[in-house]
Amino acid sequence: MHISSLIGGLSAIGGLTLAQAAVTSPVIEADDFSITGALEDLGVDVSQIPALKSFAIETRSTDKACAAACASLSFLFGSKVSAQETTGYNNFTSSFWSVQQEEVQPHCVFRPTKNTEVSTAVLLSRLTGCEFAARSGGHAAFTGASSAPGGISIWFKDMSAVTLNSDKTVASIEPGNNWLTTYAALEPYGLAVIGGRASSIGVGGFVLGGGISYHSNLYGWACDNVESFEIVTASGLIVTASATSYPDLYWALRGGGNNFGLVTKYNMYTIPSPEMYGGARTFLETEFPQVINAWINVINNATVDGHAQQYVAFLQTQGMNLASAELTYVKNDPNPEIFKQYRNISAVSDNSSAKTLVEYVKYLETENPYGLREVYWPISAALDEKFANWVVDLFYSMIPDVANVAGAQPVLIYQGITEPILNNMENHGGNPLGLAGSPGPVHLLHISCWWKNESDDETVYAFVNRFMEKVIAEAKSVGVFNEYVYMNYASMFQDAVAGYGAANKAQLKKIAKKYDPREVYQTLQPGYFKLDGPPVTPSF
Repeated sequence: MHISSLIGGLSAIGGLTLAQAAVTSPVIEADDFSITGALEDLGVDVSQIPALKSFAIETRSTDKACAAACASLSFLFGSKVSAQETTGYNNFTSSFWSVQQEEVQPHCVFRPTKNTEVSTAVLLSRLTGCEFAARSGGHAAFTGASSAPGGISIWFKDMSAVTLNSDKTVASIEPGNNWLTTYAALEPYGLAVIGGRASSIGVGGFVLGGGISYHSNLYGWACDNVESFEIVTASGLIVTASATSYPDLYWALRGGGNNFGLVTKYNMYTIPSPEMYGGARTFLETEFPQVINAWINVINNATVDGHAQQYVAFLQTQGMNLASAELTYVKNDPNPEIFKQYRNISAVSDNSSAKTLVEYVKYLETENPYGLREVYWPISAALDEKFANWVVDLFYSMIPDVANVAGAQPVLIYQGITEPILNNMENHGGNPLGLAGSPGPVHLLHISCWWKNESDDETVYAFVNRFMEKVIAEAKSVGVFNEYVYMNYASMFQDAVAGYGAANKAQLKKIAKKYDPREVYQTLQPGYFKLDGPPVTPSF
């Protein structure tokens, strides 16, 4: 069967054409959907695309499918498509944070400039069967998270507008932005949004996975501060999901990841953005118990003062065990009461200073260097001081396991999901994370590690897995384990969505089925955290 005989049909692959689907319709994709009809509504006549004239669907291979899809995109959009071994292609692959992502070789890279072009790419993927991935910032730590091996990598780099509504209460942010470009665009107005803490992290994945911010104790996570999402559904239809329009989809997008469509605009509530004060205060091992006690008290006191944000990183450098507490206050106050306990602990260094938000994310960017192999791996637990000390002791006892790994730098990081953050998760209809209503603050801990050589991958992954197995066993033993997995830090071996709880996972699957009945975003976009399991099955 050739493409010429398929025009107007293809009911086995799709849903509802754009012309058939009004925004008010509860049906996003009907059984008699025509992919070619949907493309025609976008001004694309499939019969005029040379690469599709002789493309046979039942004999397609991945290579042939993606050759046809990429040639079709190139025919339609010209220089917006980059083939392998071109400058545009190499700019894409060389600009990822982790080396694992850089190693992925897509068939082509597509840089759309507007939402209808994204719709066209999704529909051509469906028509040919070529897999795709979408990249906002490209800050994930594993292969294929935002680049498609052998497929279409959609790079949002040229969709980078940041605009304000008339009363400046909502900023509309396209997915090609990172947090530096977003904050820099809003800074002249004295405004910001609830966003990331390092400059190169992309807006897209960050918001869709939760989004911890400097301002979270005042306003909650990024996902809880989105007024609406503009999203390309599997049928190519572009809808705006909000608390009043497609509210189920709006709920799902606030933590559900890339499972429902490609978001082409994040409409986020703005906040005032005065000068801040903060930096890293570093302590020797003899002070660790005091540091952990201070960390717990700051979490508990978030109900008194929401201007504080903190995390504590435990690491070993030049033979010394150190704790580095990043203490941020979102007003220019060098010594707020909530941080006084930290200030009273003897420190070996302190680089705190007054900073604008733009200056802060540039500074923190230096803590996450590019060009290395990376892994992150989080778990959650109830806030418990004895458990927190136990995990730190375990971490240092296991560091020798990677002593012979070139360039290895394991780090244990402690953060807190405070009561104000948990309360904000009930805003605008709630989110699917499963944390709202938790009895007290949550200890979010993760291990990160970078290293140099691919030959050491399995050694590092096995080390992190062994560590987390022991931590989880102890957490369960002492009754503090929480099943929640923070998607933005999750490893490729973790089922992040399952960590939201069985009821929320079932609801997310129901919503995905409603808006994507042919499971395009589960099968043709297989990268990152899907609704049915982890990206990679562990084999330790």
